[in-house]
Amino acid sequence: MGRGRPTGRARRMKSLRRRIGYGLLALLLLAVGCRSYRDPEAQLALAQFDTSAAPSAAPLMRGTIPIDSVADPRTLRFDIWKIESDDYPLEIRLMARVFDSSGNFVSHLAPPVVPTQDRWLKLTETLGKRTVPITSFTVREFGEGDSTLGYRIVLALDYSGSMRGVFDAMQEGARTFLGMKYPADEVALATFNTTLDLKIPFERDRQQLLRIFEQVRQRNFGGYSSVYDGLTSAVMLFDTVPDQQPRVLVCFTDGDENASREDARTLFERAQQRRVRIFPIGFGYVRDELLEYIAAQTGGRFYRVTSRRELLAAFEDIYRSLRSYYLVRYRPPVFAGLHQVELWLQPRASDTTLVARGSYDKSDINPWAQLNDAFNKLITFDYNKATLRPDALPIIEEIVDQLERYERVWLEVRGHTDDIGGLEFNQRLSEERAKAVVRALVERGIDSVRLRARGMGMLYPLVPNTSDENRAKNRRTEFVIIRR
Repeated sequence: MGRGRPTGRARRMKSLRRRIGYGLLALLLLAVGCRSYRDPEAQLALAQFDTSAAPSAAPLMRGTIPIDSVADPRTLRFDIWKIESDDYPLEIRLMARVFDSSGNFVSHLAPPVVPTQDRWLKLTETLGKRTVPITSFTVREFGEGDSTLGYRIVLALDYSGSMRGVFDAMQEGARTFLGMKYPADEVALATFNTTLDLKIPFERDRQQLLRIFEQVRQRNFGGYSSVYDGLTSAVMLFDTVPDQQPRVLVCFTDGDENASREDARTLFERAQQRRVRIFPIGFGYVRDELLEYIAAQTGGRFYRVTSRRELLAAFEDIYRSLRSYYLVRYRPPVFAGLHQVELWLQPRASDTTLVARGSYDKSDINPWAQLNDAFNKLITFDYNKATLRPDALPIIEEIVDQLERYERVWLEVRGHTDDIGGLEFNQRLSEERAKAVVRALVERGIDSVRLRARGMGMLYPLVPNTSDENRAKNRRTEFVIIRR
């Protein structure tokens, strides 16, 4: 995405918030389950699944080619495949890829394959309306021959009855995925309907994987789908995996949850606790924005497919991309909102510069939080002052970011003081503090109609005024939602 606030994303996120209220049962989370019936859109998606479909707009990896073999660098494509933000604010890890026009990963662009990372020109983060250059970052190239990576991977397939029409394509995709296993990896195969069926425990031998797959692939197909139960159980399979080993859950499904006892929140939290990267593959009518959210928040990536060809390509792309990528690591700026990332690369000594864009969200609000949490921020002031200190500006920017996301929210800014001085003096001072915050928000583009300044004087301390430290905490403003 480009600079500034993309209004399309904001609209999608608002739509997502509406759908995931009331227990979040609408949060389809990993492209889940089955229906006992099919709506017309789903029937059409199933009927067309094996027909020719337009290729995905996102590049899919086919092989590898060194940069010196690329005839024209202007034809290259550059993307940020996924972003891992588990260790924010200490570190961000983003995985970038470069492709030629045939879908081959372009190698020999970063250490240790080449001596320097000079071709990687610039990295920035846009936070609200402010763009911050990342002056220190490292780039490391990983390739298919890199022996330092050993993944634990669970492939989880939706075996509910509604998948019957795509069963053969799903089997072909699973066979392809298992056949690509690298020697250092261990892969398990599980299926789910009303329960999780662990068909193959973690296995290192590729031929053994394929042999067992042919023996058990027809077992336990049909029925309803308990996707939250099934995938929560799949996540628990990683409990015996060493902490330092990367963990990946790949799942393929068609639609909706209908029989789980667990909820989406439990599944999501357990995946985050175990640092499991989730890669949902959904077909047909699956709602992209819901699955994209879950994949992104766990450090994975969502794929939508509409044909057998796209399904096979997605399975191949996931496995190849786990091996071939450029790992960019850096310490991010602290900002409780959407971080929009831009990465500049000059693949050869030429005028061609490629730009890849991605984003990750560190706002205080998530699908399970209350809207009030997004505005639960305090701005503190110096003694007897109503001017904003430099440390208030990042908070102002975070509030602007949230107000742009939630366009129906109106805020009351409440000013407070300590107990030094009289009631009348502190009332005026608290009003001036609230007005200073409102002015800063308006200067950054927020409509003044949505804002109200109110002075609360010295009557509502956050903590007892028994020390200078406590008095400093009470010299503050706070935000209260008055309309949504």
